[in-house]
Amino acid sequence: MSRINNWIVIFIYNLLLFIIFYFSLKTLVEIPVTAKAFPNSNFFLVLLSTAFGIVILALGVRRYIFISSKDEKERGKLRTIIILTTPITYIIYLIAFSSRTPT
Repeated sequence: MSRINNWIVIFIYNLLLFIIFYFSLKTLVEIPVTAKAFPNSNFFLVLLSTAFGIVILALGVRRYIFISSKDEKERGKLRTIIILTTPITYIIYLIAFSSRTPT
């Protein structure tokens, strides 16, 4: 596949990862504050669904890397880019929402 397709997939992967971080971490922080008992079933449900969502996303990216190229060197480059952009996405998430004050 072409390089532009790889960059589009990397962008979509990071966007979906950002969305998973946003909704899951926001909810995981709000549940203990509003719940009468902690940990409760809602907390574990959100934790489990977050892990499930990230695993599904990772399996999809792994499958894309496998079918994207027959050249192992190209696959290695794509893996490296995805591995490097994953923590960068998390850091961007933390920076973007660290200054927000809860209401």
